[in-house]
Amino acid sequence: MGNAFSTGWRIARTRRSEFLDPARLRRRTVVTGTVAVVSGTVMVVADLLWGIFDGPWPLRLLAIVCLAAALGCLVGVFLRVHRRDLDLRGTAAGTGTGDWRRDERIARQFAARAPAMLPEDRDEILARAERTVGPSVALAARFVLLPITWALVWAGALLSGLGSLDSPFVLFWPPMLMLLQSATFITAVTNIGRSDAARRRALALEPAPVVEAPPRRNNDPRGSKIGLPGD
Repeated sequence: MGNAFSTGWRIARTRRSEFLDPARLRRRTVVTGTVAVVSGTVMVVADLLWGIFDGPWPLRLLAIVCLAAALGCLVGVFLRVHRRDLDLRGTAAGTGTGDWRRDERIARQFAARAPAMLPEDRDEILARAERTVGPSVALAARFVLLPITWALVWAGALLSGLGSLDSPFVLFWPPMLMLLQSATFITAVTNIGRSDAARRRALALEPAPVVEAPPRRNNDPRGSKIGLPGD
């Protein structure tokens, strides 16, 4: 999985401009930044009025920055960043061939341990591998913000005095949620890497020989069907 993830992350960063909309990316940056600034301002005012955080002021300020950034990242998860013409259903298992046995055989080429590839599946595997990249890049670009959110929450809770390393809740729950909610991001990036591996195996395979259909015989010739004497 590690090799597939690292390969997928490299491809996602290289090809992100093909599938992500620059205007939507800018909008997400503006929205998340605005949410972070507004929520940070509210927390600063609340801390000055009611002292909701503990510890020295520099640590409290760092905690507010972390928690405000976490709220901004959380909002950013819900904002679409892919191009309008990108079909998010275009995954490796999305479009079938009509033959469920062949679909299952082809789907196994995108698994962690793929079996031997048949020449007749080569073109379909190449097509599915390409269809997988765009939706997976879009999902990775959105859900990468979730683990960042929980990492910032964890840091903010420790810096603010809301919890300590002696508290099981602060010590274990944010990292656990960070790992659990990283599943979509990790799966999307890993799918890119496995699709690339399937694509490379398909390119290394010789195409299936083209079998020409036998010439069609005309057993019912056109013309008169009336029998003549001597026929």
